[in-house]
Amino acid sequence: MTENKYMTVEEVAEILRRSPRTIRDYIAEGCATERGRIHLEATKVGKSWLIHSEWLELFEHRIRPSRRADLDLE
Repeated sequence: MTENKYMTVEEVAEILRRSPRTIRDYIAEGCATERGRIHLEATKVGKSWLIHSEWLELFEHRIRPSRRADLDLE
């Protein structure tokens, strides 16, 4: 997802396989993780929310950090 564009709540819901209501909750209330609540950054235009592709990438990384293999340095 390297495009530099804004997406609607509905588009993000499709990408994350969640309902638009859940995406709006992620914006307003955050997503519960073991490290605390992580909010999806968005900007409000009129009555609609827009999410930049980079903000979505960052949100996905924060809620699902890539699991790196532990290195045995001994």
